[in-house]
Amino acid sequence: MAPLRGNQHTLTGVYALDALDTDAEVARFERHMARCQSCTSEVRGFRETATQLGMAASSQPPPTLRATVMDEVARTRQLPAPDDGARHRRPAPRLTWLPRLAMAGAAIGLAAAITLGVLLVNTQNELSQTRHQLAQSQTELAAINAVRTASDAILLTKATPIGGTVTVVASASRHQIVVTARGLPVLRAGKVYQLWLIGSNGNKIRSEGLLTLHNGRTGPVLISGVLRGDIFGITVEPPGGTVQPTVKPFIAIRA
Repeated sequence: MAPLRGNQHTLTGVYALDALDTDAEVARFERHMARCQSCTSEVRGFRETATQLGMAASSQPPPTLRATVMDEVARTRQLPAPDDGARHRRPAPRLTWLPRLAMAGAAIGLAAAITLGVLLVNTQNELSQTRHQLAQSQTELAAINAVRTASDAILLTKATPIGGTVTVVASASRHQIVVTARGLPVLRAGKVYQLWLIGSNGNKIRSEGLLTLHNGRTGPVLISGVLRGDIFGITVEPPGGTVQPTVKPFIAIRA
């Protein structure tokens, strides 16, 4: 693997939005950013702003909202308020269906209150899950950027025999690699791409999960516990993956 080279000062916004065209451009800019405090500060500012916008969209409503709504439901009439002047007028004929209407109105109000309560609880649960996912994504992104900007980061892009390329950025000091792929062919139904980490002496073979393609490319995948000389490989396996490779990896890159 060859050390990353090059620098550019005008790509901070594009990089912060993950809009650089190639993995090589991403790695090149990240190496530059590791040496350029100005670019690092700009990228951090852009990403903090984007994170604040995302968190604002998923912020939890006040804990008192449900109790307030339920109190209003209890105080809201299910029938029109009585006319104060009615006692001065001749009583209207008694309608036998009025009690049933009142009961129906009360039932509808109760059902609406229950439904609203369920919706509020579900919304709070969904917001809590969204915040947890955002926190996980931010932690993983920070770890990926740490590998890409490490002082000993090295980059290798390799073409595969089935089409497309696989790029690995490795940091020996962090014992981690970041993997991206571009242009891999879409597999027929019943087949998946599976990632593997293979020990240098062949006595360790560990599954690193399945590779998901989006428009012919993958987002960065972080693999930890990588030792010098370990080999990263990809195979084509049955749905759900396997415990051990069933075929030889169609691409293998030594860390």
